[in-house]
Amino acid sequence: MYLHNRLESRNNFFLKIKEIDFILLAGILILGFISLSTMYSTDGGQILFHTKSHFVKFVFFTGLMLVISFFNIRFWFSISYIAYFIIILMLVWTINFGITASGSQRWINLYLINIQPSELMKIFIILLEISSQIHPCG
Repeated sequence: MYLHNRLESRNNFFLKIKEIDFILLAGILILGFISLSTMYSTDGGQILFHTKSHFVKFVFFTGLMLVISFFNIRFWFSISYIAYFIIILMLVWTINFGITASGSQRWINLYLINIQPSELMKIFIILLEISSQIHPCG
């Protein structure tokens, strides 16, 4: 989300807001509204369950994305090994107790949301690789 200086921790909150890539943020918001209008169209031009659900998730996860973008990148590098291990445990849990959807067992039910650990693994494999290049000894 930031243009530069991601590794510096002395940035204050207002400087971090100033450095947000607003073009990227606008692109994400435009795609979100396009998908929201698509959901509205599939609900027959009415605001029904799918449109409401999509809107709530869009607002919540866009806010979550903005909050996460304010964390220093070193924080994500520091938790990459433990997160990798936790996600491996989640993958094992999915094999044994996961929810089957569309003929494959890929999801974990967290009661508020279903999560697919393989998607999280993609993110943390990249973080782990970058972290190991920055700090080769662990």
